Amino acid sequence: MTIRAVVVDDEEPARARLCALLAELGDVEVVGTAGDVEAALALVADTEPHVVFLDIQMPGRSGLELTAALPPPRPRVIFCTAFDEYALNAFEQDAVDYLLKPLNRVRLARAVERVRRSVAERETQQHELAVASRAQARLLPQTLPGGSLSLAGLCRPARGVGGDYYDVLTLADGQRALVVGDVSGKGLYAGLLMAGLQGRLQTLARQHGQRLDALMADLNRQIVESTEGDKYATLFYAVYDEPQRRLIYVNAGHCPPLVVRAQGSVERLAPTGTVVGLMTDARYEAARVWLEAGDTLVLYSDGVTEATNPASEEFGENGLEQVAVQGRALPPAELLERIVEAVDRFVAPGHPGDDLTVLVARQTA
Repeated sequence: MTIRAVVVDDEEPARARLCALLAELGDVEVVGTAGDVEAALALVADTEPHVVFLDIQMPGRSGLELTAALPPPRPRVIFCTAFDEYALNAFEQDAVDYLLKPLNRVRLARAVERVRRSVAERETQQHELAVASRAQARLLPQTLPGGSLSLAGLCRPARGVGGDYYDVLTLADGQRALVVGDVSGKGLYAGLLMAGLQGRLQTLARQHGQRLDALMADLNRQIVESTEGDKYATLFYAVYDEPQRRLIYVNAGHCPPLVVRAQGSVERLAPTGTVVGLMTDARYEAARVWLEAGDTLVLYSDGVTEATNPASEEFGENGLEQVAVQGRALPPAELLERIVEAVDRFVAPGHPGDDLTVLVARQTA
């Protein structure tokens, strides 16, 4: 594995000596050098090195200030300086090592080897995350059924794998169930809990049909028994009766879906029970709503409404409602795209955000 390195020092002879020492180690490619913080920041952005070898005392901003300004994912940093009094501050910045000038070849080689191991570990983790992300994507509906309810869905994890999901189930009597869920937390653990929740719900849905109160009670009990006490999920589950154009639903502490009527009025489907997975004896009530031609149902996770802009303001239910009302005549896939684009424009640049899920259903006839 070749380690890509950037060397930052305000003295050209010091840069040249360090580059020569790194060349002797082999498998280290110096992709650029810089003499000040501003040039270094631009160079790191352009080259994405594995490691930055960094002097501390330089004209203008210091090496410590450069380290604090590096955006994620930050390269590893090895400080190379003639002064030992900054060591504590350097390690507070998660430095790999703190090497005193004149540089010792043995210490330098050991520091580079630590970088090499760290890079290998990260690449392994990224590969495993990519595999898990592809596996989770296959759990989502690969195609959506037709009929008088036109559908479009999207689930976008914040970290490759997440705790959001949506599903469209075909029940034994030919009816369909619409689901959007959000497991607490992010990342791989939330993804594992989500997969377990989805599998249990698919089984219980075919057993209980339209008896949604019993279905949710059974699901809640199973989740409580199989997870840690601080883990839970919000869930919206609805059975669509096509002949009657009726949704029978339970909202287990989830964001209230929007029913956007063809003429532009909006109804919010408030929770009918608490979250799933916290209390063994939780009870859930079913509610009903009827859809007419041109009505649109928008299911979503809190990654939509809690998206935050640079002023720390949330996109909010009102922001979603505005987009949904304005786009109510669009095909579901286009409305979904417009919602996601509106959220992405709203959030702070580079903000990691949350898992984001949207399922749009349109009554067409």
